[in-house]
Amino acid sequence: MKSFVARRFIPVVRLVVILSAVVIMLPLSAFCSPDMLVDSKEYGEKDFRKGCITDYKDLAKGDNIDWVWVKPGVTLADYGLAITTFENKTDDIRNSQVDDIKSVFKEILEKHKGDKGTLSARMCIYEVQKFSPGKAWIPFAGGNLMQAGLGVEMIVSNKGKAVAAFRHFAREGARLEDAAQEVASDIREYLSKH
Repeated sequence: MKSFVARRFIPVVRLVVILSAVVIMLPLSAFCSPDMLVDSKEYGEKDFRKGCITDYKDLAKGDNIDWVWVKPGVTLADYGLAITTFENKTDDIRNSQVDDIKSVFKEILEKHKGDKGTLSARMCIYEVQKFSPGKAWIPFAGGNLMQAGLGVEMIVSNKGKAVAAFRHFAREGARLEDAAQEVASDIREYLSKH
């Protein structure tokens, strides 16, 4: 016959173990699903700028890329890339600047080569933030916020079928071409690793 203490202690221990397991499992489920653009604060803002991507539901946080989607089973590193279309969806820059930015992207992204052929890319600029030295005085963030910023979207296709989509914004230097170089380098790095 069990003692009074053992009869009381064993159910309490079981309850603590079960509750601990539940508490541990609940937060883990939140970390298992990727952060999606459509669930983000950015997407819900009234000044969210759309580019050439028509459906944002599959875009998730990427490695050093703001938002990305890659068709399951596709390895982007196996393919080269050719920019076929480059659009400006903003009214903030001149055509000559768009041409300079396009040449930066072509130079960096078209160096990416693969042995399975070439994917075509349709790109557009969805946001431009010009260099603003006045922002340098913002505490803790001014050094970054004063730099030129560029946001692009890119749809990557293989024989007319979309296999990847990117939405990325970055800041660098005083010229938009500097920001374009940063964005293009981030995308190229992602392409080579995935």
